[in-house]
Amino acid sequence: MTSHRMRRALWAVLLLLALLMLAVYLGFFRSSSVGADVEQPLSVDDMRQLLPRGREMAAAADCFGCHSTPQGPLAAGGVAIGTPFGTLHSTNITPDPVHGIGRYTRADFHRALRDGVARGGRNLYPAMPYVFLHRITPGDADALYAYLQTIPPLAVPNQPNTGVYVLPVRGAMNFWNLLNFPKREGIEGLAAPPAGGPGDGVGEQSALWTRGAYLVEGAGHCAACHTPMNFMMGTNFSRHFEGAVIDGLQAPDIRAATLARQGYTVDTLTRFLRTGVSPQGTSFGGMYTVTHASTSELKAQDVQAMATYLLTGADGWAAAPAAVDAGARAKEGGVNTDTPTTPGLAAGRLQYISACAGCHGMAGEGIPHVAPAMQGNAALNNSDALNFIKVVLEGIPTQAFADNERMYAMPGFAEQLSDEQIAQLSNWARGQWGGQSADISAKTVGRLRKK
Repeated sequence: MTSHRMRRALWAVLLLLALLMLAVYLGFFRSSSVGADVEQPLSVDDMRQLLPRGREMAAAADCFGCHSTPQGPLAAGGVAIGTPFGTLHSTNITPDPVHGIGRYTRADFHRALRDGVARGGRNLYPAMPYVFLHRITPGDADALYAYLQTIPPLAVPNQPNTGVYVLPVRGAMNFWNLLNFPKREGIEGLAAPPAGGPGDGVGEQSALWTRGAYLVEGAGHCAACHTPMNFMMGTNFSRHFEGAVIDGLQAPDIRAATLARQGYTVDTLTRFLRTGVSPQGTSFGGMYTVTHASTSELKAQDVQAMATYLLTGADGWAAAPAAVDAGARAKEGGVNTDTPTTPGLAAGRLQYISACAGCHGMAGEGIPHVAPAMQGNAALNNSDALNFIKVVLEGIPTQAFADNERMYAMPGFAEQLSDEQIAQLSNWARGQWGGQSADISAKTVGRLRKK
């Protein structure tokens, strides 16, 4: 009798768990931050008045950088987003009624942007950064909706996803959201700096910090790339801004102390975000898309606000930029790069003279409008050599920047240099201008070459 009761209790527990999982799968535990007031459509006058603000929000959120292929039509989608489970493609966000968002109501748009739920109740995948866009104010969401409804509608079909995403797995996103989608409305949840710093609630600096926090943590969704993921591919908020590998390149550590160590000030970081060019180098890879399509289109004060926020340390004050003699740091670490006696470093210097100095200069000074300087370059100052090695292997195409600036294409050297030669070059250059130890091996380069 006791055994029979235990079996019945076990079956009851299993049934309860199954019903609970079914309820989660069907979205019964999903909450919404969208108020009932957005069910009321915006008037024509409202839409017109919101257009300038909406244009700014589209830039801040990098909508066109993610939803436009490099040579494709604006906002028609099709950008491939690789994951371990298959490839997702960004969607058409023009007001086309069939393939785009032309039939989206004001409320539909708010739910997609802030809840991650598309028109009709279909869960969006978190490649759409609703985890961060959730912080956008209802007024800014309205403005973005109004603006996107005015861009040219394009009848471009959405690209099909691949891998596991061809299966009916959108319901499983309800489990993911329970574990990875914290409710973080506004910037109230941020640890504001102590009194006396930029975020103390007083004066112009406080307004800059607050605006910067809103743009960086919300619309700009910087943490989506610059913060490591957990095993569920959710943002690991406990390692905020520590850097992560995205599309084979490192989105670097952008904590205030790291940026300051690389020599950034509010002025130079503002310049980098506005133009893609600074004494610390030029933007490339995914960051080139950001500076080209997003931050270069923002108001100067908004970009300054982002730089102010990023460079504000936990003590509430802007981190002081380090004036570092990279060569001296290298010597202190046992790497004499000026007159190297270690065979590998001597060979690395020769590799640089042979392959790099023609454009980047014998002293790493670079050539204006042709090639960036190596002196002070953040890719060399970075403790992780991934980006420098990948650039040496694969090169960088010709890039146009703001203010009519451009840098010529850099060829890749995968065919010209061996793994050992690239390791030697990396160790010498990172020691000479980044103060890094000579710890790159041919095996490391070979592993990156295969990726």
